[in-house]
Amino acid sequence: MPRNKDYPIVKQLRVASPAGPSSTLLVNGDRYLSKANRRLYRHARNYNLKIDIDPSSTTVYEIFALADNWMNRNALKMAYESYLMNSADERAALKKANMARWSDFRTYQGVGSTAVNPVIYDGYTPHTLSTGEFILTKAYDNTGTERFYTWGATAADRYGIITEYAKAGQAQPSPDTTTGDMPYDNLMADNDALMADDLQTDGNLPPYEVNPNLGIGAAWIKVGVLSAHTVAQKLSTGYFDAPCGFVVIREAGGEPVDATKLSITFREGEYKGVHAPSMLE
Repeated sequence: MPRNKDYPIVKQLRVASPAGPSSTLLVNGDRYLSKANRRLYRHARNYNLKIDIDPSSTTVYEIFALADNWMNRNALKMAYESYLMNSADERAALKKANMARWSDFRTYQGVGSTAVNPVIYDGYTPHTLSTGEFILTKAYDNTGTERFYTWGATAADRYGIITEYAKAGQAQPSPDTTTGDMPYDNLMADNDALMADDLQTDGNLPPYEVNPNLGIGAAWIKVGVLSAHTVAQKLSTGYFDAPCGFVVIREAGGEPVDATKLSITFREGEYKGVHAPSMLE
């Protein structure tokens, strides 16, 4: 990005937890930036950020994020397309001026955790930015039941987007069976039935688990471990990709996770001042 393009936004933010120290905290990158910069940052983007801890922290932190892989991206796209189809008639009937101005496609992280908020300062006095409307996107099934989209398991009130995508992505053996004998297999000395069989069976299964149920809900990766008070001290994750802005910070030793010891920095980029390519294009 050209350095002469100025984006007057807050990219580095301290953290506050509404419930005090907790064993597991959740970062919503889009909500963080929206609250701090008073503008809408879209949910379905791949935010690039880093987590830092203060040297005075006594907690060992495990950092997790959604994996930036084709399974997660395609699952999100399919979920979004299903929402557009589900709401197409209603959106067509409403005038554009009557559509919610700050509406956005939002998913649920599917992991039990306490969502944290950004902190700004009045001089030396911290103020937590805790307000703002961030409603999960809803769809209505053929019984009229309201359901939302989650990265966790499917339930009566939610669609597990990985589970639903896996239904469409199950790979079948190809070919399923071999043809048997080669045509005229005893006519030419260099026609080898065993070689023909190998050509059909060595590679007819995909290079991954065919079972679509394997890994359902396992959409996350472990980014790293941060600790200030151990011999192997590490105070920063460095920049990493966080699809949908989801980051989970979990206590892995020492005291419960103290949000006041954490800060988040978003990498500079061209999407409203941060690096966050769309996941729906």
